[in-house]
Amino acid sequence: MKISLKQGRESVTLELDQKKIIDILHGREIHPLTSDQMKDIIADGIANHSPEDISRKKIAIIIPDNTRLWARGDLYVPVIVQALQKIRVAPENITIVIALGTHADIEADKFPDLAGEYSCKTVKILNSANKNIKRLIRLGTTSRGTEIDITKEVVDSDHIIIFGGVLHHMIAGYGGGRKYIFPGSAGYDSIQQNHSLTLDKNGLPHPQVRQAQLEGNPVHEDIDEACELVLQNRGCTYISLAVNGEGNIFHTSVGPLKQTFLESCQKLNQVCTAEIINKGDFVICSAGGHRTDGQLYQSVKALFNGVEAVKKGGEILLFAECSEGYGNPKFGEMLKQYRSHPAKLGEKLLNNFDMPSYIALRVIDLLQNCKVSLVSQFERQETEELGFSYVQDVSDYVKRLSGKGYIIPYAENILPILK
Repeated sequence: MKISLKQGRESVTLELDQKKIIDILHGREIHPLTSDQMKDIIADGIANHSPEDISRKKIAIIIPDNTRLWARGDLYVPVIVQALQKIRVAPENITIVIALGTHADIEADKFPDLAGEYSCKTVKILNSANKNIKRLIRLGTTSRGTEIDITKEVVDSDHIIIFGGVLHHMIAGYGGGRKYIFPGSAGYDSIQQNHSLTLDKNGLPHPQVRQAQLEGNPVHEDIDEACELVLQNRGCTYISLAVNGEGNIFHTSVGPLKQTFLESCQKLNQVCTAEIINKGDFVICSAGGHRTDGQLYQSVKALFNGVEAVKKGGEILLFAECSEGYGNPKFGEMLKQYRSHPAKLGEKLLNNFDMPSYIALRVIDLLQNCKVSLVSQFERQETEELGFSYVQDVSDYVKRLSGKGYIIPYAENILPILK
């Protein structure tokens, strides 16, 4: 049986004995929305869910950075700007804030990729503050002790519009919605305080900090509390997106933040989870191609889904181009330094938490329980120094696989659930 998997802008074709395949996990088949349908939903949503005095308000539109290009902000953010102009919001009262979280600043010449040419010519666009303390305003502290420092331009607004997707998230349960405000628009130190809740007192990953888990997840609950502080004196409209197993947008809705977010989480679960009766001896998966596999740091999200379908001690083969390398230098450094010593990395994180090191800890923990082979642009030495196995000949690797397993063509988007 021939299987085609995305890697970068190309596809890799594998030939596998059909008897070895338990199932190919795509999630529920659903037709994607057309671009025109998307634009109509967004434009109508802005018209119907904006306050009556919107023309007198300062608007902050929060959008994803370049790790979420699949949201197609280049096509749909201009629709938001134009819809606001139609209800008499002056361009000088609109500011677009790119939610970086702790990611690197985006250069201005890349703004059209995130917000479209029209937006760049019409309104002010800037990165969230991250480490720029001069552009941060403290709004308070959560009950768990997280200091809420938020980008000044977001705090200065009267009304916030969030544009961005909902997806399963290994830390917050679900990405999207409230995460664009916090941690997306927050200061670096605030984000580290929140994310330190991923660990228990022994430096081990907290059991409730995982995909599709909101209740009892301390990271999500802290984020929720932070957002309530931010939104005390301002309104918020959420333009929510969700992609199907193949990475195409199938759902868009516009409305109040919390309600729209939770409804979108339900839609996502209906389409992007795959029930399995038992775990396999192996999983062959792809991070999904060029919109999601440019960096190893982003590509490992596919691993955190894929591992849910494989037995302890089983094998995972991951295709991810990684044309931009690690994506985060510290993440790569921690993988190399602690790949055989996860407990030491856990101790280090208890004393001085940072997100790239935590993601490295989660990867190392996974590598302790499965044999993971990475097919990427990394050479053999680099691949093995990062803790992964190197595959010289993919065809030979596939032939040698024993037992039965699963294929997950878009593993970043599909979460296997054991029935």
